[in-house]
Amino acid sequence: MGLVLVGIVSVLNLAILLIMLRRWRELAEAAGPPAARAAGGVRMIDRIPAFSARAADGTPVTERTLLGRETLVGIFSLTCKACVDSVPLFAGHAERLRAGGGVSLAIVHGDGAAGSDLAAALDEVMDLVITEDANAELSRRYGAKNYPTYAWYGADGMVTSAGAGIAALRTELVTS
Repeated sequence: MGLVLVGIVSVLNLAILLIMLRRWRELAEAAGPPAARAAGGVRMIDRIPAFSARAADGTPVTERTLLGRETLVGIFSLTCKACVDSVPLFAGHAERLRAGGGVSLAIVHGDGAAGSDLAAALDEVMDLVITEDANAELSRRYGAKNYPTYAWYGADGMVTSAGAGIAALRTELVTS
């Protein structure tokens, strides 16, 4: 009698598990491929947004500055501890990208971003660093909602990969 009861409970448990897995799969398919629904808000259909800004060193930067070569854009917030932790990962990507003729851009936002330690650390490893106040207008144009957010753009200005967080960036480093 006891074994029969265990068998029935096990079969019911398996049935519930299969139903849940099927539903999760349906929800994942409805959301699109992972790169298209990147946690950072940047979608695969996105192009480099139109903008005009000055880098921390005074260099004028527009979307045209980035077109024609592969580009990594990293978006950081001063209130984000993971952003500080991600600087070495971005440095590795930026170095590899630079060796292939690409360019890397960091956008740091928050009150006091221009004189921040985070902006200074990124300035040492990224080709261009733009700082902005807490309104984060440029960060919003890129669709950043979580930090750090990154997006890879091809020479044509179309997103090839995007994500948010250190785990996504580590995965990108391993797979690219």
